[in-house]
Amino acid sequence: MPELRDMLSSYDPILDITRPEDRETGRPRGFAFVTFGTREMGEKAMAELDGTKLAGRELRVNEAEDRRPGSHPAERPRRVSLAVDVGKRVDDRPIGRNGKRVRYKSI
Repeated sequence: MPELRDMLSSYDPILDITRPEDRETGRPRGFAFVTFGTREMGEKAMAELDGTKLAGRELRVNEAEDRRPGSHPAERPRRVSLAVDVGKRVDDRPIGRNGKRVRYKSI
């Protein structure tokens, strides 16, 4: 985080820097949210820093977006898989002129 703060020092005032961490490992998730003092300073930082490198990684800098509905795992419907034993499938297709079962084609 000190490298990020140093990189952003010329865009003061910075109100907040948040680096979300993985719940299981506690390691940073690979992105950060930065709140600038003014919109103009944020736009300047986006324009100048997009594509630059920090700690050997190329940065993709863009404006944060609100979460889309249903993007959070808790908001998604749960999927349930059911294994159903239907027994042996009965082939009830009619028999054609050649003595074989008629093959259905989907359209």
